[in-house]
Amino acid sequence: MRLAVSNLALPGPAGPAEWRALAAAGVAGIEVAPTRLAPWEALTPARLAAFRAELAGEGLAVPALQAIFHGLEGLALLGPAPAFAALRAQIARAAGIGAALGAGVLVFGAPRQRARGGLGAEEAFSLGAERLRLLAETAFAEGLRIGLEPVPKVYGNDFLASWQEVLAMVRAVEHPGLAVHLDTACVMLGGGDIAQAVRESAPWLAHVHAAEPRLGPFDAPVAPHAAALAALRAAGYGGWVAIEMLEAEEAPMQAVLRAVACLRNIAPAAWR
Repeated sequence: MRLAVSNLALPGPAGPAEWRALAAAGVAGIEVAPTRLAPWEALTPARLAAFRAELAGEGLAVPALQAIFHGLEGLALLGPAPAFAALRAQIARAAGIGAALGAGVLVFGAPRQRARGGLGAEEAFSLGAERLRLLAETAFAEGLRIGLEPVPKVYGNDFLASWQEVLAMVRAVEHPGLAVHLDTACVMLGGGDIAQAVRESAPWLAHVHAAEPRLGPFDAPVAPHAAALAALRAAGYGGWVAIEMLEAEEAPMQAVLRAVACLRNIAPAAWR
């Protein structure tokens, strides 16, 4: 497995000094929330190429994008046709950004953009499968997969809240552009068992977040990171595990390095 850190956790604007510190601590990648780099309209090919080269100069890659709908209005997976068209267009834009950065996964959390509205559970699942297949085709055309995340109800989500529901959706869509994304805190807060989630999702698993509730720090972790890492190793998972946390109010870089040390100390032999 390879360890990454979300740029949501990093002091902005992070630069070569931060990349060197992370690489020295055993981090191999930076997961990117695009608007932490620049506003959507400023994410030009030149800006993206420069950022990718800056990371590569320190031996770092970009495994995935997250927060791919941040700051945008009028997008909905299960909403009226124009709202879905806007969401699909944003998936296309995010996939283009991801491709430019060398990423392989678009993390789809976004409880607000996937809300059921007035749809019943079966109707929402059917429409969701139809539309997620279109999104999968859109992302896969750029060489990326959508990592569908189970977002628990405590985060305000009412569609595909559990890992079981996400796995059922990925299997129903049956397209290489749609895969399972697991998050240690999300699975825990949804009442799920992370080891079982990993075992049963393994053939469809594209990406993993190690996170604490509400994207808090790792100073006194409560999410089942050890169980997750053990299950991932047992399943032969060779992909990325990204630390997802928000920027700490004080000494954010030190907070990130503590989180990195926490994950690496749990399973020292797991990382490459």
